[in-house]
Amino acid sequence: MPEVTITEQRGFIPCGTRQLYCSLFLPAQRTATLALLIAEPFGEEKRCAARMLTRLARTLAQHNIAALKCDFSGSGDSSGRPAEVTWLDWQQEFSTAAAFLQQQCPQAGIALFGARAGALTAAATAVEYPCRALVLAEPFLTGTDFLQELEKRQRIKGLPLTGQPQDQRSAAEIWSAGGEAEFAGFVINADFARQAGQTDLLEDLQRSRQACPLLLLRVSGSRNFPPSWGELCALCASRPHSQALLIPDKP
Repeated sequence: MPEVTITEQRGFIPCGTRQLYCSLFLPAQRTATLALLIAEPFGEEKRCAARMLTRLARTLAQHNIAALKCDFSGSGDSSGRPAEVTWLDWQQEFSTAAAFLQQQCPQAGIALFGARAGALTAAATAVEYPCRALVLAEPFLTGTDFLQELEKRQRIKGLPLTGQPQDQRSAAEIWSAGGEAEFAGFVINADFARQAGQTDLLEDLQRSRQACPLLLLRVSGSRNFPPSWGELCALCASRPHSQALLIPDKP
């Protein structure tokens, strides 16, 4: 079967004073009736997932589904310093990206996809944005879980959070003093941490439209969802055309 031709465009879209670097993947004939906006993971997980998500976007375009992925401000090739951006900035940027994608694909319904920390952003956006569907892959359940996981990984490596070996403060202590914590080269400031820490996936999903289908993806060697996912799975079961899927981590 011959390979289907697609169009890839890269550039910047404005969001207030910030410039967001985006990659847009379109079917060659621009006939998409569905378009997927991707909220990528954060930090090291973003680096690890980058190639896979690009492959996903290209595959979708080959199947007549447009896709857009962007670097949030202070990350990747987008403008902004990590020390200055906030979690709410990222929320605004994701909504701006959704509007841009709709302009590029006026006949398409917009679906939102979020992976890991990006799932928190996608779910929060779905509260206000009339998306066609919401797909969450390996989501953190809260912003606090996300921040604690970053710190846990940094501690496992035996690395300080400020770049100063003698500084053994926790991330919470650094942020309470108005400082910045560093995780594998990615900086999070106190305002970002405070706003992210207030994010709750289940609460946002409960506030989103019942008519929006929800797909939850969990990669695991277990045959069951973890107990912490109980309420999420129950919400999926109660929502029309929604599903929670376990994907084996080994073929």
